[in-house]
This record gives sequence, C-alpha cells and structure tokens, in this order.
Amino acid sequence: MSGPSVPTRGGKVRSACDLCRHRKIRCDGVKPACETCHLAVVPCTFTTTPSESRKSTREQLADANSKIRALESLIAARDNLQRLGHSAPGQALHRTGISLSLGDSYLLDTHHIETALATFRQHIAYCGPGVPYFSLRAYFYSSVSERTGSDLNVDLFLQQLAESYTSHHHVEEIRPIPPKWPTPELIQQCINQFSRSGLYSVFPIVDVAILQKLLNGGIMDNSTEPNHAANRACLVAFTALVTELHRLEPAFANADPDAYLQTSLSLLPKLLMEPPDMRTLETVVIIMVYIFPIGHAQPAGMMLAIAARILHSLGGHRTRQLDESEDHLPHRKHLPALFWLCYGFDKEMSIRYCIAPVMNDPDCDLELPENYVMRSSDYQFLQKTLSSDELLYPSDLRLAMIKSKIYRLLYQDDGYTQDEARRLQHIRELDQELSDLKSSFPVGFQPDAFATETAPNYMFHDLSLRGVNLHLEYYFCLGKIHEASSACGVPSPNSWFPLPSSVEIWSQAARSTLLYVSRAREFLNWHTFWLHAQFILTAVLSLFCYMITYPTAPTFSRDIQILQDTVNLFADLHRKSHETRCFPPMFFTEAFIQRLVFLAQEALVKATGQRS
Repeated sequence: MSGPSVPTRGGKVRSACDLCRHRKIRCDGVKPACETCHLAVVPCTFTTTPSESRKSTREQLADANSKIRALESLIAARDNLQRLGHSAPGQALHRTGISLSLGDSYLLDTHHIETALATFRQHIAYCGPGVPYFSLRAYFYSSVSERTGSDLNVDLFLQQLAESYTSHHHVEEIRPIPPKWPTPELIQQCINQFSRSGLYSVFPIVDVAILQKLLNGGIMDNSTEPNHAANRACLVAFTALVTELHRLEPAFANADPDAYLQTSLSLLPKLLMEPPDMRTLETVVIIMVYIFPIGHAQPAGMMLAIAARILHSLGGHRTRQLDESEDHLPHRKHLPALFWLCYGFDKEMSIRYCIAPVMNDPDCDLELPENYVMRSSDYQFLQKTLSSDELLYPSDLRLAMIKSKIYRLLYQDDGYTQDEARRLQHIRELDQELSDLKSSFPVGFQPDAFATETAPNYMFHDLSLRGVNLHLEYYFCLGKIHEASSACGVPSPNSWFPLPSSVEIWSQAARSTLLYVSRAREFLNWHTFWLHAQFILTAVLSLFCYMITYPTAPTFSRDIQILQDTVNLFADLHRKSHETRCFPPMFFTEAFIQRLVFLAQEALVKATGQRS
C-alpha cells in the first residue's frame, strides 16, 4: 500500500483502502496492492478526507444566488418555447431540487460517469467475441480463464472501474440542458457558413435555398401563425449542427448547439404526426448526424429508420423519383444526395453493431451520383477547400457497398449458417473486392504506409479526419471479412478449423489499426472518441484473442508492446483531459487494455513458464 504509514481517523488506524471503503468491503491489506485494487488495476491508496467546514453566511448566499440565476435561465427558456407556441413536459431539476415545466434532457453527456459507463458498455458489447451473432460470451470468459488462469468479466470489471474513478476523481453532476431557440440572425449566419464552407459536399443535409426562403418568410418570428413543425425543427437542428461543427468560429462563440438540438428533439412528436416531406427528412437526418458521433448509437439508428421510411415514401431510393412534377425539380439532385448519406450511415451501423440494415440493396438503385468525387482524388484524404458542386460524403460510398455485402454474405442469419466452402468463397471474393478498392486510393494514401512505427510524422500533418476514418474503416472491414472464417481466436466446438491465412490477416488488421491510432493520436480527443471507439476496442480484443490462443507465436512480444503503447496513449489522453474537463471513457479504455495486457502475459506464463 502507498506510503510508509496508514492515515488515521478519530485516533484509529484506517483498516481499508479508498476503493474497499467505497465498496464497503473488507480490505486484505496486502502490499503493494490489495486484491480489490489489483483486480481493478488502480493504485491502492489511503486518502484522509478532511471534514468540510461549515459554509459562511456569505457562501450560502452566493450558492442561493447561483441557484436563482439557474432557475431564471430555465424559466426564460420555457417562456421562449411558449412564445413560439410550443409547450414541453415537466422535468425535476436535480441540481436545484425544484420542479419546473421544461423539456427532458434528451442528450446525455458522457463526461458524466454513469452515462459514460452505460455508453461504454453498449459499445464494447459489440466488439470481439461479445457481439450478438457469436453468442459465445460465456465461452469466451471460460476460454480466458482456462488459458490465463485468471477470470475476466467485462461488465463486472467496468463497474469496478467506475467505482474506482468515483473514489479518485471529481464526479460531475448530471446537468440538464434546457432547450433554446436560436435567433434568426444566428440561423442566417449558419446558412452563410454552410454555403461558404462547402459543407454540403460532406453532409448534404439541407437545401439551403429553401431554408433561406423559410427564414426570409419570418417563420421564426411569427408565434401566432400555425406552421408545419418540420420547417422550424429543420432550421433549429441545422443551426445546432453547423454551430457544433464550426464551434471554433468566433461568430459561434456564444452558441449552444446542444440546447438547440434539445428544442428540435422536443418538436419530434408533432413532426412525426404530420405528413412527411423534405423538411421532415432533413430534420431526422440532421439529428442522426449530430448524435451518432457523441455515442448515441441506438437513438441514431432509430432516426435512421425513420429517415429510411420517409426516403422510400418520397422515392429517394430510386433514380427515377416518384414525383417528376416541376414543383419537385429542385429535389431531383438533393433527394438522391440525402439517400446516399443515409445509405452510408446505414451500412456503417450495420457492420459496426452487426445488426440488419434498414435499407435493402435490391430495393434501391445503387448508381453513384454523377458529381461524386473521383475515386483517385486526394480530396478523399486531405484537408482541402470543399465545393458544394462535388459530393464527398463522410466516407467512401464504394466502401459502404462492400460493408453491405460483408454483412449480407457473412453475418446475417443465412450467411452465418451456410456451408464452409461457400463461406470461404465469399471471404476470398470480398477480400479481393476490398483490395481492389484500396488499390484505387491515391499512391500516397495507401493505409499500410501509415500503419507502421516508421512512417514519418509529416505524412499525418495534412490528413483530414475523413481520411483517418477511411483508413480505419478499411482495416475494420478487413478484420470483419477474415474473422468470419471462424470465431478467430475463440473457436467454438461447432466451428470449422479457420483458415491459417485468415487468422494471420485478421490479427494483422488489428495490429495495423492500433499502430495507425498511435501515429494519428492528434485526431483522438473527446470530440472524436466515439467515432473511433468501435475500431480501437475491436482491434484490442481481436489482438488479445489471438495472443491467448497463440501465446508462443513469434509476434507475441511485439503484440504486447503494441497493446502497452495503446495503454500509454490513453493514459496520456486521460491526463490531458484533466486540464479541461475529465472524460471517463479515456480512463475506462486505458484500464481495460491494461487488464488485457496482464491476462495476455499470464497466458504466456501458463504456456511457457516465462514472461515476455
């Protein structure tokens, strides 16, 4: 235990460390760490908590004034909603203890420990052998125990980590996000910024000309004239997304994107009961684009399902649209652009979480847009000025179609139960198709050139976030293809013997992912964590499974170092988050990978009698 002596309280020697006291269990007192702290991979410490002094009258008055100011801002938000003819359900304000009629906080902040724990659990449940299609989580746990001599229960371990975090870090209160309506002036600034930046190229989410017409018509000013709810919801959601994406712009310094999205979400019940049109579609697509990168994968999937149904009703899934009248001429390019944006998100969610897509390929015309970026263009990877005349999208549409095939041929029920020969044929064909796509990337942007310890730093300087994601998606798809040759690293009694070549490619894809992440660390922060979490955690678990299955492989020492480097990366990110605002998922990732490093080393000891 830390320190030469144990702190005392009330004249008695402390008999339990911080974590054991927090969990209210007996501490075994073993040095340097008790069993509880050893399993939780945290320092075993005794901390004397000084008794809080009673607040002075002045301090109590300051606290009361702070609560009054918070209530005044919430009342102002409520009045703003009522001014525009909308009311919202009540919410109990935990911070003040006073009930006020306001909208619920639909957006949950993963800076809060409980929200972070729940979101992290949801994501890791779809990584490695814990994904639903395997149905092998119990077998995985028993396999880890058999090969390492130690137990691993991910849910229990994460709960212990959360308790450790709570006892060692300041824990934020859940802060309600009161809805706000953006001013017409701010909406106009967002329209200008969207047009000027060419953001339509990546996110073709709105028809700017229509939004300008709605704003000029005073739709945000007139509180008495009944309006289509989707018109207002679209303008507000659009403002939320633009101010979030361009949060560093001085013009948006005082914007509150989450509060604007709260307002848009509060309009959803009314919006969904109206006849759907383009503004309805744009609203749910914007909400999906906003909430998916902040960890709300399941709600984003629900928004996607709604968007897909509206797309089909408007004919967006067909090249020749249902309504060819002159009134719908502006839709002929914008609607297909929206279709492809939704298609890309659908296939991404499908392969990440191994769930059936909501858009069925045979029901859609999959002809790429005429103004889709050239396949060999370095616009795919570099930070360059965007043009609304050329569609780029968040990811490569050709890769989205490959993702669709991977799920359909290998992971849906029919694909997973097919005979061995057919399955291996699909694996070879998909591997070749993915390889052909990689070959079409510009020469200087082949992913393998970046996923090495020796890649020069300047290679990453001009990369865009889209370019980084595209490389990581490539390795994720490669791993998914070859993982399907069997439960790689965790074979079940009923599985066939995996192809040795698939095992090697699968494990190398995991290594490449982690090496790439370690080199592209400047792109990792709390804003992008949930975008990359699935790739990183899947790679970590895949490499771990390979290591405990083949502990005598010649790559074992290097693999241990790769995992340890990843631990160090997230330890550094966790420390840096203290400078601004603590982000618990960084802590969870660091400690979880450190635990896997320990278990992998135990597998080596059990197999050879010596450590790496």
